[in-house]
Amino acid sequence: MNGDCSNPTLSAGSSRSWLYFRLQRIFQKVALQVTEPDQSTISICSFEGTQLPPGERLQLELGSDGNQYYTTLIGFVPGHSVLVRTPLIQNLPIPVPEGAHVLLRAFSGRHAYTTESHVERVCRSPYPYIHIAYPAQVQQTLIRGALRVRVALPGIASNSLDSDISITRAVVLSDLSISGAQLESEQSLGDPGEKFRLAFKFVVQPNNYEVKLATPAQIQSVRKTKKKNSQEEIFSNGVSFNKLQATEGLLLQSYIQQVLLADRSRVI
Repeated sequence: MNGDCSNPTLSAGSSRSWLYFRLQRIFQKVALQVTEPDQSTISICSFEGTQLPPGERLQLELGSDGNQYYTTLIGFVPGHSVLVRTPLIQNLPIPVPEGAHVLLRAFSGRHAYTTESHVERVCRSPYPYIHIAYPAQVQQTLIRGALRVRVALPGIASNSLDSDISITRAVVLSDLSISGAQLESEQSLGDPGEKFRLAFKFVVQPNNYEVKLATPAQIQSVRKTKKKNSQEEIFSNGVSFNKLQATEGLLLQSYIQQVLLADRSRVI
């Protein structure tokens, strides 16, 4: 039966969001690099060995229905339990049955983590949180290279930064990384080496936070290709981002992690 539990020993601080902890880590350390999975680098570690800090964002899959939720790590007691916030939908905690099977995923720095366990206790006070039985082991995957994930984000490319005439082109970001993107456009954006301004939006969970990002970009490659299921030719432009602000890079990395956690098949 659900009940009230005493305050957990390790606390993330009930008034601090996952974004706070992400920003804190960015300014205390160098920005983390998002990278590409290599199946040959899978290993096993303990939950304590992951060194996930309080406030780390987790994806939680409950039971056999496959529903996925985002939550944050409060803390853990080795050998006893892992404490996470109860996921919210429309600002209300979701119903969580005690004993339910749990699949936890996390992505931090150069590693992706996956582990299985079960709900041990559901607590309502002083705020909704869950005790998850301490996992026997965690699958740890080392990430290498520059991660790119498949997306389909509309964007706007403005003409050369050195021009006085404003010309815009509609583009679609077909893949995205922390350092650049692949843009599809019906009209040419320019030649390799040319610079322009790129604007696009994405939504960061768990609070549907809409990020509007506008950054200088530089064309690295251009080729003509055909639209999917069509004979119509389009331009495919590989571009790099220039001068991303720390907060912008942080939010972009969080979005890429979100895509990775939701569907690893979208990794290129």
